[in-house]
Amino acid sequence: MPAIESNESSSPIVTRAVSAGLRGEFCDNYVFPSWQKALLTALGTLPQAVARFAISRFETVNGLNPHVLDNFSIDELVSQRLGDYDQLSGTFPAITMGAALSGATASLSLALGAPFLPQAFVTTLKGGSKSGNVDEYLHRSLDTALRLADENPGMMTIQHYDPVHDGWMTRYVNHIRFKLLDLPPAYAGFIKSRLEPGGAVVYLEGGAAWLRYRVGTRSVFQVGGWGGISAEEFLEGSDRIRAYASRSGLKFTDWKLKDYPLEHGPESEWGSEPGLAEALEAFCRREGYRFVRISLPHPNDFSRLAFAAARELLEKEGRSPAGVLVEMFSQFDATAARQAGLLPLWLIFNTHDSLEYLKEMRTQFPQGKPVFFSPLATFSLPPDRVAWEDWEIALAGTAWINIGTRPSHYPADARALVKWAEPLREWVAKNLNPVTGRLEAEDLVSLLEVELDLSVNQKAQQ
Repeated sequence: MPAIESNESSSPIVTRAVSAGLRGEFCDNYVFPSWQKALLTALGTLPQAVARFAISRFETVNGLNPHVLDNFSIDELVSQRLGDYDQLSGTFPAITMGAALSGATASLSLALGAPFLPQAFVTTLKGGSKSGNVDEYLHRSLDTALRLADENPGMMTIQHYDPVHDGWMTRYVNHIRFKLLDLPPAYAGFIKSRLEPGGAVVYLEGGAAWLRYRVGTRSVFQVGGWGGISAEEFLEGSDRIRAYASRSGLKFTDWKLKDYPLEHGPESEWGSEPGLAEALEAFCRREGYRFVRISLPHPNDFSRLAFAAARELLEKEGRSPAGVLVEMFSQFDATAARQAGLLPLWLIFNTHDSLEYLKEMRTQFPQGKPVFFSPLATFSLPPDRVAWEDWEIALAGTAWINIGTRPSHYPADARALVKWAEPLREWVAKNLNPVTGRLEAEDLVSLLEVELDLSVNQKAQQ
């Protein structure tokens, strides 16, 4: 089966990054053929309006023909992610599983010396809605989503429609996310063959919640996504959403589904569906592994934990942090942080909620050390987007270095998709001082309970 996960999917980005980090190697999160790299670099020399126009239409190339899902099996997607670890040999003291919260999950996994196995997968199919018509978008892949859920009882399907943050994509493509509700045999086999006897399985359970429509027994449809716009505002509308739609050429801003019930449930990208954790816990009890369930209500909580874990490792080695690496969405480099002793701070997106979180965490930055900032290269101008000047204000007084989108092209910097990590890796090469230790799974629980004052649902079976 060919690779069908989206280039924007966090799962392959995280598994490749963790695999590379365990080998002590760097990994390019965005995988582009040489001709695409050349095109993106060339677009970066032009005004950002040109990049926004070109990149959105470029999605028609990246979108897959819906027929690729004719013979779909969730087992194939699981196997593809396990294949990311083929270059690693031997066993591991821990394995992480669950929510792929980009840089936070990658950093936590590397702090434990653990491969990561994702719960969710997403594919991007040709066909969206240029006008913002939610019913048109729904029916692009509703029949497919219902069929795949019926044929694969160990998973559910989520059609995710965000015409604001992802408006540059949803005009031309549509997304289906697959989430595991049970432990796949291939995951069970990987754990038994690659986890040390009595080792720990750490389940990262994201508590992020959202409104969604129930369109089938194991199929839902979500409108909107995490940021500075609530689920209610996406569905009820607002002056700023209508203004955005007018600027963007969307004819529709009523994104309610009239014929389906609305419910609260786990958020598509950062929330965890029930079922997998329970199956995993039972498996660990039978096989004699420790099961550690870290259940946190907000994506930022995992970012806080990863930041604290990196600081704890440095303290164990009697070292001070070399600086801070502020990462955003899929622009993260967990290997760079470990190779140079940087504290990783992952931000969800370039929206105001992430700005407020950055301001909160600034008090924990080591004084006088460099702060590498990776502003996200994206190609929408949503109303909750942080202005460049506000990032500058938030980082004022620190020795910060921009390694992401250039101010002149923020946020639609095509060049940054290809080049963003280069200055960071050049600095790391000159300041190489790898973190060599690792934490035990139970150390993460202690960090939550003592340093972060957050409750965690943790269980262990010997």
